[in-house]
Amino acid sequence: MKAQLWSEWFAQYQHPLYRYLYRMCGSREIAEELLQETFYRAMLSLSIQDARQARAWLYKVARNLYIDWLRKKTSEKSMLENLRRLFSPSSRSYEPEAVYRQKEDKERVEWILQQLPERMRTILYLRQVEEFSYQELAATLDMSMDQVKVTLHRARKKFREWEQRVEGGVDNER
Repeated sequence: MKAQLWSEWFAQYQHPLYRYLYRMCGSREIAEELLQETFYRAMLSLSIQDARQARAWLYKVARNLYIDWLRKKTSEKSMLENLRRLFSPSSRSYEPEAVYRQKEDKERVEWILQQLPERMRTILYLRQVEEFSYQELAATLDMSMDQVKVTLHRARKKFREWEQRVEGGVDNER
């Protein structure tokens, strides 16, 4: 029974966790290692029967492993460079102008995200891309519900501030 549950969780969360880790570190090899370690640690210590709790816990483990890897391998400056590839380069339009605009928008968003502290980047990513609920964010990030709401609000506000600065051409300050 437990093996079947693990197989289901692995099948369900392998790709989203890999995508999250890859977007955070920008390396397929590192993302694969961190994903493997995430599931290894989960198998050793997870005793949750509720899949929603498992999802949050797995992301929490993955995030902590990523932070540990980051502390060991990079400085703050290279962390920002590694996170540059936050969104996958998919384009549904083949018109040159649209492709160029999408590329510019993607680069602008990536640059703005690089300006945010790791906690703000993570909470925005998990909420906007992975569509985590507030409860899942609280469990994943070891925060109270109020802290989640405040941090998410501040992250969105900081993102908009940087966006306005970039649109105004003042992107080299701070």
